[in-house]
Amino acid sequence: MIKTRYALATALIFGTSALAQTPDPHAGHTMPAPAAAPAPMDHAAMGHGAMAPAPGGIVRHTIGPAEAALQGFSDALAVGNRDLAIERLGADAKIIEDGIEESRAGYISGHLASDIAFQKTVNAILVERVVIDESPSRVLIVSKVRMVGNRRDKAIDATVSETAIIGKTADGWKIERLEWAKAQ
Repeated sequence: MIKTRYALATALIFGTSALAQTPDPHAGHTMPAPAAAPAPMDHAAMGHGAMAPAPGGIVRHTIGPAEAALQGFSDALAVGNRDLAIERLGADAKIIEDGIEESRAGYISGHLASDIAFQKTVNAILVERVVIDESPSRVLIVSKVRMVGNRRDKAIDATVSETAIIGKTADGWKIERLEWAKAQ
């Protein structure tokens, strides 16, 4: 079931030739001017803990607790908060980066430090995100994130696909599986 929903979410984000050929039902319509942006959400007051502002000026209007856990992990990497990043990972979390899988302990003792160093040098721009409720205690989140910046005097402009499974535990929503791969 997860594979089916992952395929659907991937098709929604990255498109397919069939989707690309669908005529635009909104062609020729005029959109009204956007309303003023609402005040930023107070995540600490909602029990989500302190979170850095969303990168690239993104204003999130609705965010569920599972998505907040994933965004909290991303924000923790961006600001270099190792402890908060670790807190967002489930006890049996698997992290997959470009096809290489690590356990939670392996990721924490190894790759986490380089991910923090990388995230601190780029601006992560959320391009698209699809949130699929698998059950009341499990959510699949598929995102496309653009990374722009400089690292070691080298310009970076890459798009990454991020697939996460977030599970509800006694300690709140935690990342069970997180996979990053260069977007096609």
